[in-house]
Amino acid sequence: MAPPTGPRGARGARPGPRTTHGAGVGKHRATPRTDQDGDISMGSAIPATQSTGPPARSARGSRGARGGRAARSTARLAENVRNYVSDTDSSSRASKAQFNKTTLKIHGLKNSKAASNPDGGLRSLLEFLERKSSKERPITLGRGVIQGDYVFVKVSKDDAPHLLRLNGYTWAGAALAIEETSDPVPGHDRPSAKNPATADTEQKLLGILASRYNAEQKLLDLSALGSDPTLISLGSFASRSLAEKSFKVLLYLTSSQYDDAAAKEQAIQAVSLANNAIQDVAEVFTLAHTLPRLRRLDLSGNQLENLSKLSKWRHEFRRLEELHLVGNPVVAQSNSLSQIVDWFPSLQILNGERVRTPKEAADALAAWFPTPLPRLPSNLRDGENNIASTFLRGFFSLFDHDRAALAAQFYDADSWFSVSVDADHNRDPISQSYIKYSRNIGELGVRNPGTQQRLFMGGPLISELWTLLPATRHASLDQLDQWKIDCHTFPGLADPSGQGSAIGLMINIVSQSEEVDVRQQLAGIRTFSRTFVLGPSKPGAPHPYRVVSDQLTLRDWTPQAPAPAAAPAPPAAPIAAVPPAAPDEMTQLAMVQELAGKTGMTAEYSRLCLSGAANWDFNLALASFHEKKAQLPPEAFASSA
Repeated sequence: MAPPTGPRGARGARPGPRTTHGAGVGKHRATPRTDQDGDISMGSAIPATQSTGPPARSARGSRGARGGRAARSTARLAENVRNYVSDTDSSSRASKAQFNKTTLKIHGLKNSKAASNPDGGLRSLLEFLERKSSKERPITLGRGVIQGDYVFVKVSKDDAPHLLRLNGYTWAGAALAIEETSDPVPGHDRPSAKNPATADTEQKLLGILASRYNAEQKLLDLSALGSDPTLISLGSFASRSLAEKSFKVLLYLTSSQYDDAAAKEQAIQAVSLANNAIQDVAEVFTLAHTLPRLRRLDLSGNQLENLSKLSKWRHEFRRLEELHLVGNPVVAQSNSLSQIVDWFPSLQILNGERVRTPKEAADALAAWFPTPLPRLPSNLRDGENNIASTFLRGFFSLFDHDRAALAAQFYDADSWFSVSVDADHNRDPISQSYIKYSRNIGELGVRNPGTQQRLFMGGPLISELWTLLPATRHASLDQLDQWKIDCHTFPGLADPSGQGSAIGLMINIVSQSEEVDVRQQLAGIRTFSRTFVLGPSKPGAPHPYRVVSDQLTLRDWTPQAPAPAAAPAPPAAPIAAVPPAAPDEMTQLAMVQELAGKTGMTAEYSRLCLSGAANWDFNLALASFHEKKAQLPPEAFASSA
C-alpha cells in the first residue's frame, strides 16, 4: 500500500513527483501543506527551497538543526510501529504454530526403572514412544515436561492417534497411560507480555479506531489516514511497507475487539477508505479477510487506474451491496462499471446509482454457488421377502438396547466389524472413546499391523467391543427423512454349506443417532454411515442369513445436554418377530392373480391365503394351500377348477 494520504494537490491534478532520497516522503517539514479539503498532502512535490538530501552538517560535523531532530524523532516513532508489528506478527506465527498441535499427558514414568536416570528417564521414554509409533511414517517428539507424576508433550494432531495407540503398553517395567488433555504444558503455554513501547502503541492505535467508529451507521471510517495526527506522530508512513503494515495492524486490532465473526459482522457493516492514494487494492487486501461480509464500501478519491487494480477483490465481498469509486480513473473506462457489477454478485448501488434490484442481487448471489446434488430417495432392492428392511428394523433396535443378543443372532465366527472415526478430536470429544479401536487408514498402500488388528472378527469379540462403545439411540425407520438406505444384490459370496457361491445383499446407510458417553458425561447427535454385507448362514444358525461384513464410519458430532436418566428400556423383540412391510396394492394384486392361477382358488380365497399367516410371503402361502387344500370348501375354487 502506498503511504495513505489525503488528495494530492488540487482536485483532479496529477500527483507531483516523489522524492526518492531518504524516507521517500517529505512530511518532516515544519509546516505541512494542505489541499482545499484540509487534508495533508503527503505526496506533493517538496518546494525547491527545501533540501531533499541528507541533513546538512557544519564544518565541525554538527547535524542540521531542525531537519536532523525531526528525522531522529520520526525514526524513533516509526520504530514504535515496527515493534508493534513485530510483536503482532510473532504472536500470529506462534498462534499458527500451535493451531495444529495437541497435548498428550503420560503417566507411568515415575514407576519405571528409568526414573533413576539423570533426567528422570524423560528422554528414554520419548525415544521409546517415537520408535513404537513410527510404524507408518517417522514421528519425532519435542521436549517433554515432567510435572508431578505426569509427562506433558506437545505433538501434531496428525501424530496423536499413533501415539494414543500405545496406551497400556509396558515400558521399563511400568504400564503407560497416555491420554489427550486440554491442560496447558507447564511453563510453556503462558502468554508473553508486551513490552511497554508496544503496549503504548497499541493504546494509541485503539484510540484512532475508537474515534473513527460510528456505531449508529455501523461505519469504520478509515478515510484520509495520512492526515491522522497520531499516525503521523507514530511514523506510520515512513515507508511504503510500513504504511501497509500499519493498515494491517489497525484491522488486526479491529478484529480483536469482538468475540466472534458474527459479532464483528453485526457491528461493522460499512468501511470508508476514501482519499488514501490507494493505487491497487492489493495494498489493503487484508480488509477482505478481516470483514468478508461487508455491506458498504467507499473507495472514492483514490488512484485505481484500471480494472486490474481492483481485480484482486473480484472473488471477495460477496455480500457487498453498495460501492463508491468516484474520483478513481477506472470509472472513466468503458465497460468498467458493468464488469465491476459482475464481480460483486450482491451489488445494488454503484457510485450512488442502482444497478440491481434486491431480487436480482439475490439471484446473482445464488448463481455463484453450485447447485447441490439432489438427495435421491432410498433404493431397497431386497427381493419379495423384504430381507433388508426386516433386518434393519430389528438391527438398530437391538443395537440400542441389547448388543450382546444382536451379535449372537447375526454374527458368527467369520463375521467382520470395523469402526473408523472421521472427526476433529477437538470438536468431537466423544471420538476419544473410539480412537483406540478406529481403523483409519492414513495412506493408501501402507500396511500397518495395528490397523489390521483393529479389524474385529467373530461374534464374541465384536460383542465385547460393542460394550466399550458409547450408547446410542436411532430414529425409527418409519421416519423416512432420517434415513438414506441403498440395497442391492452382492453376488459371489462363498456358500457356508460348501455348495459353491451364493448371492448376498449389500446395504449402505447414512443417518444420525443420539450418542451418550457415560464415562465422560457427554451427549450429542452423531452423523454416521454403515455398510453391511449379508450372506447365507451356516447350517443350524438361528437365522437364514448372517452379517458377513459390518463397516461403521463416524462423522460429524454436535454436542447437546445429556437427557435425564430414564428407566431401562424393555428388551427388543427378536428380529425374526419383526413382520415385513406389506407390499403395495399393485404388487398384492399381481400376487393374488399368480396364486389363483397356481391353485385354482378364487381371487377372494387367494387374497385370504396371502394376507393371513403367510403375511404376503408367496412361498409360505403356496405351501399353506397344499397343506390345507383338502379342508377348503368347494366355493373356494373357481367354477372352472
